[in-house]
Amino acid sequence: MATTLPTRIRQNVRDHITSPNSPFVLKTTALTKILGYPITLDPEWAMLWKTLQVSYPDNSTFVPSIATVIVTWCDAFTAWLEGEENEEPVEKLLDALKSRNRLEIVIEISSTSTRPVTTWRANKSVFVIALPKGKIPYESTVLAGFTSDLLTLFTASPIMAAADSKEAVGANTQVADEADDWADLDLGSLESHTAVPSRPKQESIQVDSLPDVIPELARIPRPEELTRKPPYWILVRQEGRQRVVIQGSHAPSLACLDEYLKRWCRGEVGRSDRPPVVEIKLQESAFGLGLLHDTIIMEAIRGREVTAMLVLVFVESVLGYAPLQSNGSAGSVWEFKRTKPFR
Repeated sequence: MATTLPTRIRQNVRDHITSPNSPFVLKTTALTKILGYPITLDPEWAMLWKTLQVSYPDNSTFVPSIATVIVTWCDAFTAWLEGEENEEPVEKLLDALKSRNRLEIVIEISSTSTRPVTTWRANKSVFVIALPKGKIPYESTVLAGFTSDLLTLFTASPIMAAADSKEAVGANTQVADEADDWADLDLGSLESHTAVPSRPKQESIQVDSLPDVIPELARIPRPEELTRKPPYWILVRQEGRQRVVIQGSHAPSLACLDEYLKRWCRGEVGRSDRPPVVEIKLQESAFGLGLLHDTIIMEAIRGREVTAMLVLVFVESVLGYAPLQSNGSAGSVWEFKRTKPFR
């Protein structure tokens, strides 16, 4: 493994890929018992990180995300192996693995797909998992995609299968060569297969009908990374005549509002040092590792009053948040939302 990888990634590789107690090792061990061949995987982490790091500002989620994809692939592959209707293609796959005595998984990056896809590279007898150049979708989407790939992978014609395999970056084999490889595997063509009445229903997988899966904790970014992306929320609350509380999910929005209020707050006329008539505090969030602010408190001093009017105008007119219908007390709670990201 390249020593240039960030420390967090190297730690996560040990915890999520090589650790005997990791879900990946447990899953591949179980799959080995079913398949009869060991599973081997040695990703080029340096290459993957160099290409995908722009999509993972929180590098602690990079390896867990990929590990989850591999575990999901194992689930889909296990279901395919155990499906009674797949008995013939499974036998042909097992025959192809005899010369290698193992099943090898190669991780690559797709130049076109928006979800992880899997292909069979017959000339090397390896499975390829091609990751998208971006965030990985929900696990239910990944599982449905792998299931669909496996169902069609070993029933499509040789030419079609070869064309599909070019989707993974680094596949230098031409379509004709892939067709010859498929012929060696003797997976047959569309004309030589006996139609199974129930197959069209199995291949027509409706992703929207599958329930969403709560993502693994390790894949969820830190709070300071999670809140950088829209939607952004701001809640303004008038608490009596002397106090206004502004809560927001987007720290830069609050910081901009805080600086503006402090810049234009009046000073106390009767005092030589002209202290502000409203005390404005930008409070740090109780969550996250970095500096993250989530609340501004405006509190009038020396018997003065303060209202939320300027805050409401600034949030809507300057920051571009859209007001939402209030569910709180009328005239004292205002809620805003912004779905367009800031640069």
